[in-house]
Amino acid sequence: MRPAGYTSLTEIEPLMIEIQQTSDGLWTMHLFDRRGGFKVIMPPSEFSLQDAKEKALISARYYMQKYAGDAEWTCPRSVQWCDFTPRDVIWET
Repeated sequence: MRPAGYTSLTEIEPLMIEIQQTSDGLWTMHLFDRRGGFKVIMPPSEFSLQDAKEKALISARYYMQKYAGDAEWTCPRSVQWCDFTPRDVIWET
């Protein structure tokens, strides 16, 4: 199991999608729309990283077609995800 805070990012113009694992093992999704200037936060769901990525892409397509008004928008066949594993950091003041 990946640590809480493990994050995967991808950019599909005009969107940036971030999925992050929560402490209970579920994944949250943040979708950033650079064209409209919106941020969409989806509730935690999915237990596997692959399922979370697939759901994020489905949600992105739904968002672009329904809310961004781009009925022809589709996800590319291949999406490059960038993974980030957080490190424990102790801040001293």
